Amino acid sequence: MTEEHTITLQTESSIPQPAGTGAGGFIFEELVDQTLRKLIGPMAEKGITARLLNEQQIRDEFGEQSLNGVDHFLSLTWSDGKEMLILIQEKWKFITNQREVSQFLDCCARILARMPGYKGRVVRLWVTRTAPTANGDKSLKEGGAYVIQSSTSMPFLAQETAQFICEFLGERAMAANIVATMPCLLPQAEPLEPVTKEHQEKTLPANAVHPAKVKVHVVRAAPA
Repeated sequence: MTEEHTITLQTESSIPQPAGTGAGGFIFEELVDQTLRKLIGPMAEKGITARLLNEQQIRDEFGEQSLNGVDHFLSLTWSDGKEMLILIQEKWKFITNQREVSQFLDCCARILARMPGYKGRVVRLWVTRTAPTANGDKSLKEGGAYVIQSSTSMPFLAQETAQFICEFLGERAMAANIVATMPCLLPQAEPLEPVTKEHQEKTLPANAVHPAKVKVHVVRAAPA
């Protein structure tokens, strides 16, 4: 039986921010969790057995509470025995730093060290609201990670992550149900009304703006 989850998205300004990961980040992680779980059924129809663990389930799986650098662990097994492991870190924040990137890559390595018999392919995904720093990007590339980035909205980035996985597997059609059932993809805040030149002329008095006059004096030094 498929377990259904629902989540209500709040605007970030209305969410109290606890220490560490902001509440907006926790909401985004839960949204990604729900979105990826919608792939399990379509994957099964393609002969792929999927197992998805969130951050706490990863810790419980390996019996180590310090494994806190990977938010989702997606294990895939094909009917012919082929395997793939997708390790995901999600960041819905404006600034990420080198320490967070290193923590993610280190946690991936520690998880794999606890799976010595695993022979399948490993895919690392850094899912982020804003692009990583130059040093962070370099480390992610050297660590074999893909970067999925969008600042439009939480649902947009969550959907993009699921679609990336489907594209990576060569099964784009598996994302059809996700696209149809995602929350609104629009940003939480609407842009302001544009201010045109005509609008400015109507709202500002004629003497409100004057062109600036600047005098430049050049002093040429006498030759020594």
